[in-house]
Amino acid sequence: MPRIETRDQQQAAMESAPPVRRSAWSARQKILRMAWGTIGRLCWQVPMFRAPVLRLFGGTVGRGCRLARTIEIIIPWNVSLGDGVQVGERVILYGLGPITIGPGTVIDVRAHLCAGSHDMRDTRFPLTRPPITIGAECFIGVDAYIAPDVELGDRCRVLHRASVYKSFPAGTMLEGNPARPSADAS
Repeated sequence: MPRIETRDQQQAAMESAPPVRRSAWSARQKILRMAWGTIGRLCWQVPMFRAPVLRLFGGTVGRGCRLARTIEIIIPWNVSLGDGVQVGERVILYGLGPITIGPGTVIDVRAHLCAGSHDMRDTRFPLTRPPITIGAECFIGVDAYIAPDVELGDRCRVLHRASVYKSFPAGTMLEGNPARPSADAS
């Protein structure tokens, strides 16, 4: 039977011997991340190299994608973009876990798709990598936030500054924080 400790006992144990924390990344992944952050960033500045360099680092990019110069992509090999995806300026694709974006989807300026977090119940705060899946022909508005483990069906609309923390079916228009179906949806 597991030993149950009080909060004070847990705190005292952590102060006397902090938990061992290990990197979530292998040596190969660390090297690839360093290469992406240097060589990949340099190549990214040239518009015709954006899709090929993302593919070179393991990402999937469909035909006719438009990718802004100031996109921040963390872990490119976890990013999959369908045909005709448009990603605006200063978008963050935090791809610790898989991020899949369906064809014809538009991600507007400063949106943040965050496919990673930490398990706060564990004193070592291990990395979690739940996926994000965005359906076809969706629209993610200016400064919107999509949390880990969210799936949006086709033709969803996330209005500006909305924060989506759970999944929604196709055709839903979302607003607010936390995001909820819009009363103006028609």
